[in-house]
Amino acid sequence: MNKKQTIDRRGFIKLGIQTGGGVLALSAIPMQLTAQDAVAESEPLAQAMGYVTDATKVDTAKFPKRSGEAGANQFCHNCALYAGEADSASAPCSIFQNRLVSGKGWCNAWVAKS
Repeated sequence: MNKKQTIDRRGFIKLGIQTGGGVLALSAIPMQLTAQDAVAESEPLAQAMGYVTDATKVDTAKFPKRSGEAGANQFCHNCALYAGEADSASAPCSIFQNRLVSGKGWCNAWVAKS
């Protein structure tokens, strides 16, 4: 028995809606779930926040928060906004939309971990 399968107009429309819904749902998934890019010092937000990948290169005249003994101990890896282990080279930061920042870096949003 060779049964030929046909599709009527109603079935075709249902299939189109289901396929379109699936494509729409997949397009809503962010592409950065698997790969994250690092924040560059040249980006506007990074410049506004005074972000540098090497905290020893912070302009303390412009950002006095980093000066003195207390400031010398401020690094991304010991900031409350750093979402990684203290010994990790880089990790996501909530200031930069969970993009990667250097653990040895610094920005003006630094907050001590509690």
